[in-house]
Amino acid sequence: MAIDYKMMASQIISNIGGDNNIEYLTHCATRLRFNLKDLTKVNESALNDMPDIIKVINNNSQFQIVIGPRVEHVYRAIEQARVAEPASQTVAEPVEKTSLFNRLLSNISAIFTPYIGVLAGVGMLKGIVVLLQTMNLVHTDAYVFTVFNALASGVFTFLPLFIAVTAAEKFKTNKYIALALTAAMVYPLTTTDIPAAISVFGLSLSMKIYGGAVIPAIFAVLFLSYVERYLKKVIPEVAALVFVPCLSLIITGFVVFTFIGPIADYVGIGIAKGYFWLYQLSPVISGALLAGIGQLFVVFGVHWGIIPIALINIQVSGFDTIMPMFMSAVMGQFGAAFGAIFIARNVKDKQIAISASISAFFGITEPALYGVNLKYRMLFVFGCIGAALGGGITGLLGVKTYSFLPVLNVFELGLFSGPDSKMIYEVAAIAVAFTVPAILTIIYGKTKLAKLPIPAAEKAVR
Repeated sequence: MAIDYKMMASQIISNIGGDNNIEYLTHCATRLRFNLKDLTKVNESALNDMPDIIKVINNNSQFQIVIGPRVEHVYRAIEQARVAEPASQTVAEPVEKTSLFNRLLSNISAIFTPYIGVLAGVGMLKGIVVLLQTMNLVHTDAYVFTVFNALASGVFTFLPLFIAVTAAEKFKTNKYIALALTAAMVYPLTTTDIPAAISVFGLSLSMKIYGGAVIPAIFAVLFLSYVERYLKKVIPEVAALVFVPCLSLIITGFVVFTFIGPIADYVGIGIAKGYFWLYQLSPVISGALLAGIGQLFVVFGVHWGIIPIALINIQVSGFDTIMPMFMSAVMGQFGAAFGAIFIARNVKDKQIAISASISAFFGITEPALYGVNLKYRMLFVFGCIGAALGGGITGLLGVKTYSFLPVLNVFELGLFSGPDSKMIYEVAAIAVAFTVPAILTIIYGKTKLAKLPIPAAEKAVR
């Protein structure tokens, strides 16, 4: 039966307290992410009762509604409904205060999730480039390889431009000024006329460090938001069109290149080195622990908070070890959902398990988590056990990825090929992560669930 997205959007808006209650809205691969002014206005029970909503999550940093693969259609319908009936501006309602940590997670999610699909698609292209190069299928000077390489590398080189758009929306500043600022940060990479570093007052300021930069771009746009708001207050409206952008760029640009950029770059290096130090304490324990609890981040909707660390690792070190671990976390829940197909007690449960398994195979685990594994809690535990074993293997064998993996599935295994390629070990790790929970789920189903009485409602759908 076709979904009436317009009706669904209207019901969601009504049950979250109306359009006036929405401070900010974005979406990731499977869920709507709201920043709401007053959580007491939300009717969670009504939202949970809606047939096309998988789960409602309130983690105090964002109010999240898990939709599944159709989330973009629902998001567009909500945006259209909000345009058709603009929110009243007559009453100013206070925004609910949250902790600094929750605001940080909310900001990171809002900045990265809108283009996560693009990053996933580019990751697939990067995998094709690696395979073409590794298997010597085409010469690196060939037209086909050149185009594939440009398509796969451009987004990550100019990532600050993408960050500029979403960060400007989040920090409520002009996105075009933000684009101009981050374009200036990346521009030195495009010309040989600008040296790699310039000496200013005895300090060496690096000029070509912002390709793919995450933290410098975020802080640059954040600072821009304050500068622009101040200039709008002091510059007459008749002159604002020209002088606000001009002065915003001059002030922010010099501050960014002189202070914010270098400091933020060192912060990024510190994060990467700190993570690497913790990882080296015991790669096996680190891998098992992070993979084992990896899907808990998804359950609470904060998994996109890990993205900057992986990106920073690649930018600083040229490789990352977090995403190989989290691929085992995905495969663990996939294995548990797949095993549920063989122990389903009725046709409906089997259909849900099949659908959830297909989504998990492509790296989207929410349908498996909320539709199957958390429903039967031991299945989620089995998935975590398999994930921990797979993560332990990646840590033990030092598995690395040399490109960012925004969505974790087998189609991106090519990105594990690099100077110290251990792709075959990653294959072994995810095989273990998948197989163990699948087998444990089947055994559990045949021994435990089979002994339980079948409810009358389930008998009716057999």
